[in-house]
Amino acid sequence: TLYRQESYDAVMESGEGEPESDPMRTLLQAMVTTLDRSALGVDDAQAFLFGDDHVMVNISLQCNSPVPFYIKEWHLDLPPPLQVEEDGDLNKGMYHHAIPEGEMLLFGFKCVRTDNSTSSPEKEEPRCERPLLRVVLQDDFGKTFLQVLPVNLEDIYKKLRKEDVHAELYTATAELTCATGEGTVGHPVPFAYELNLQSLVTPRQRRRASLGTASVASGTVAGCPMLYTIVSDGSDWIVSGKVQGLLRPSPGMEESEMISLQFRGIPTQSGILRNFPELFLEYLPTKDNHDRNCSTAVIPDNPSRPPITVQCKNPDCFQSFAYTTSLSLAVPALLEEF
Repeated sequence: TLYRQESYDAVMESGEGEPESDPMRTLLQAMVTTLDRSALGVDDAQAFLFGDDHVMVNISLQCNSPVPFYIKEWHLDLPPPLQVEEDGDLNKGMYHHAIPEGEMLLFGFKCVRTDNSTSSPEKEEPRCERPLLRVVLQDDFGKTFLQVLPVNLEDIYKKLRKEDVHAELYTATAELTCATGEGTVGHPVPFAYELNLQSLVTPRQRRRASLGTASVASGTVAGCPMLYTIVSDGSDWIVSGKVQGLLRPSPGMEESEMISLQFRGIPTQSGILRNFPELFLEYLPTKDNHDRNCSTAVIPDNPSRPPITVQCKNPDCFQSFAYTTSLSLAVPALLEEF
């Protein structure tokens, strides 16, 4: 675009001729948003865990079309292990008006974590490989077209895959109790581990029970022999007594029944002790994986036994006192006796 001085016309009318000067130059740039972006673009996508197995997915879209349009319908497709609940679409009744250029649209979906092993192959629907938001747009003439928007939810899927690695780890709960809250270095202190084997189920089985597809009792280890070991490595104690033994839960064990593992601990240093002996559980190897005394619902069809993680609740601290006095007995003896 070329510009002239304001007095250019007056000089030309006077007949003096065209003045010798270069015109001013200006470069104008124009960009149409629809040339490099789609009508709807994903501005941001976030997912949050809440409850036991629920995930809230929030997606924000930006309108880039200069011509207003309507949103007729939408659907969020998620790969396993997530799927939108039946009443998880929190956007019903919204976006019944024309969407102008630059407007931000916020979508919310309540999703649930599913277990693929509980679904039957006949009823299983084909699932997508990555999260996709399918939006059907409609113009003023009633013409519709489908827009498929990829949604980046990699952070939540990484977290879920990390949890799936430990999905088959059996977890038991135990509480460590101490007969007294203080003692002297070198003096034995009675301890007891109150072990609850009814909680010995995997996180996957616990999720099935919360969804109503299975019961927690079906995942117990009634009849499966286990070896327990109480160790003091890394603690301020020396353990004694029955620190290793065999456990065989009975099939008729009540849910409230606890197994008490009693032992003694000897503090090795003075001060406030916060590290206590630890409890470990493991299945005993058997020749036949389908032992009649062991439930096949717990032991899979492979030679290795599933690992067990023990969640221990320890006392807050133990006050250990140093020696203040030392009593000894001296007996006279003749030299020839030695």
